[in-house]
Amino acid sequence: MGYNPHMTKPDANRAISFMELLHAFQRVERVPKMPRMERRENDVEHSYLLAMLAWYLVDSLDIDLNKEKVLKYALAHDLVEIYAGDTYAFTKDQAAKDSKRQREENAHQRIKKEFLEFKDLDAAIGEYERRRDKESVFVYALDKLIPMLTNYIQDGRPWKEADTAFDEVVKYKRERIGDEPFVRELLEQIITLIEKDRARYFDR
Repeated sequence: MGYNPHMTKPDANRAISFMELLHAFQRVERVPKMPRMERRENDVEHSYLLAMLAWYLVDSLDIDLNKEKVLKYALAHDLVEIYAGDTYAFTKDQAAKDSKRQREENAHQRIKKEFLEFKDLDAAIGEYERRRDKESVFVYALDKLIPMLTNYIQDGRPWKEADTAFDEVVKYKRERIGDEPFVRELLEQIITLIEKDRARYFDR
């Protein structure tokens, strides 16, 4: 179904093509399992959780961020994984780590080519990856926090199954979240909660 970068009216074929892309996104499995379920979380679910939590925090804390940008970044941030695949943060596969950036850039260019008419999506993916505005920095940091919240809810099951060490998680999260004030505050609170009963979350 060919694209038309200058569409002037709704095109069912293009809508179908984009829905096919979104269903492909739904098929990308992540390492974390869903709380109280045996199946793994997929990228659509993860992106929705991120968007809703971001919206909740920005609104309830009255954070000085552009909500539209925040939501766009949250929804689009992992779309490249449709073609690049998900790379687990604590994977032992060094080749996967080393190739991640290039695979994701190639995937971005493929999505751009396939949906030239969706310029806003291309811009959102690019701006998120560059992280030159406070909205993208916030969403990136929150994206790194989301698995900690999900794993905490289920007593660290994904950490135990992947044999991940507490110190490794803390080091990685602090490095990635950096100085973003609101997310860093949440991170430190979660670390404190886990430290009160570390064995519950990390001992197999």
